Amino acid sequence: MSGVQATFFEIPPLVDPWRVTDKGNQEARALADRHYTRQSPGDPKWTRPGFNFVLIAEDERGRVGAVWVWWRPKWEAGIERKDKLRAIECTIFRNERRNRWLSSDLVRAAVAALDTDAARRELAGIVDPPDGLITGIGVDETRRGRGRKSKPGACYRAAGWVEFEHRGGRADVWLRASKGEANADAA
Repeated sequence: MSGVQATFFEIPPLVDPWRVTDKGNQEARALADRHYTRQSPGDPKWTRPGFNFVLIAEDERGRVGAVWVWWRPKWEAGIERKDKLRAIECTIFRNERRNRWLSSDLVRAAVAALDTDAARRELAGIVDPPDGLITGIGVDETRRGRGRKSKPGACYRAAGWVEFEHRGGRADVWLRASKGEANADAA
């Protein structure tokens, strides 16, 4: 890595190329700063309050080329999502090395990464919540990064995620990992 100290944990090879880091990782924050959902680029607090499981993928030169964050509120402390879903949400996914990694493969690997001790530690033991795994997609914001005929969230859809009805929040389209797909990837 390029001089950045980060905490890494063991992840089985099945979730390559993802590696676990912490929310203090500045290279991950730099990628997050270029994501369309980022409200305060440069702010060191780039993940949501609550439990965060931060994954990075490094290219052959050790540079961070992709970032993923799983997040959930601290339900145990009475903190809930506004929509009341008991879900783990992918709050950010950015792949800047599309020529190296297929985004749908990274989605599958991020789901598989939930079946690790590191995920259980970072998400306070809950990796299979009642309302599943979800993400929200901004239709206009992601238009430039997908093909003209591709639906928003095409990489998630290719990984088996399905659209579901959701009201509220900033996203236009909401996707959920189907239970079968999430469990198959985590197996």
